[in-house]
Amino acid sequence: MKKLLLATAISATLLTGCGGSSDDNNEPMTAQFTLGVSDAPVSNVKAVWVAFDSIIINAADGERPTFETRTAEGEPVMVNLMEFTGSDVFGLINDEVVAPGEYQWLRANIVNGDEANIEMTSHVVYNDDTVAPLVVNRKNNDGIGEIQINDFTLAVGENEFVLEFDLKKSLVDPSNSEEVNLKPTGIRLENLAEVEDIEGTVSETLMANCETDNLDIAPETGAFGHAVYLYSGDVVEPKDLYVDGEVSPADAPIATANVVMNEETGMNEFEIGFVAAGSYKLAYTCAAHIDDAEVLDEAVTLYSIQDVTVVAGEDANVTFDIAE
Repeated sequence: MKKLLLATAISATLLTGCGGSSDDNNEPMTAQFTLGVSDAPVSNVKAVWVAFDSIIINAADGERPTFETRTAEGEPVMVNLMEFTGSDVFGLINDEVVAPGEYQWLRANIVNGDEANIEMTSHVVYNDDTVAPLVVNRKNNDGIGEIQINDFTLAVGENEFVLEFDLKKSLVDPSNSEEVNLKPTGIRLENLAEVEDIEGTVSETLMANCETDNLDIAPETGAFGHAVYLYSGDVVEPKDLYVDGEVSPADAPIATANVVMNEETGMNEFEIGFVAAGSYKLAYTCAAHIDDAEVLDEAVTLYSIQDVTVVAGEDANVTFDIAE
């Protein structure tokens, strides 16, 4: 069961809506729309604060239901994505009534980072506690950024969706700018009724072997980047995180997850949330610390790859270990 954590301070107001069809008793047929956010974390920051101003969905008939995501004081809702990883979800809007049917896009309006008001606008906090504005680019220079996801369907009845932010693919820190860019290429919209989780462990021996075999890319400071990457099952030669402009290549990861030591179990664990049923490849690497989504880097090697099948109604469990 996915964990939908709803913030009581949110004011999610339906400003405009579109009418639905009717059943045999002339009662309107409606969809209840719930939306949350979650993320796959990145290793060089401790907080990624995103200020959500509103959510707009665009119906095929042109109607645009709009939902404000604001606190009781009227401020944009601030979400630290790093606190909602794996299958944990922060609820933005809950059970809003809209018409069922095909929708052309969903757009999240984000308040871009502003150094003059950094704590109430989108920003990144690095591990050394330095802070940088977080910006989503769009044509209008009005302080609002847009994250748009195209083509989804709302069925009659309850619909629970999540915007999944893969920060390894989404966060870009340009060398010539004091701002950090949040790119929509690493963001997915998933229907919780149609997805499962992939959970697993990586053995200490495999991780140590990977570090030994990759001493040429050992970090000067800090640790190796231990992560798992998820690929479509028909990818023959999986590649690194490279995103070509606004398009993620077919052989690039669909999603990623860090490998993290669970102090209670003593195991090195990972979790990739919101994966649709189907066949995939899952790869472990210790080179995530040098994997830049803006660069196609041959030095990023995938140390162990295995096939995994996700079955509807079941979470998948995967173990990476040395060969018997």
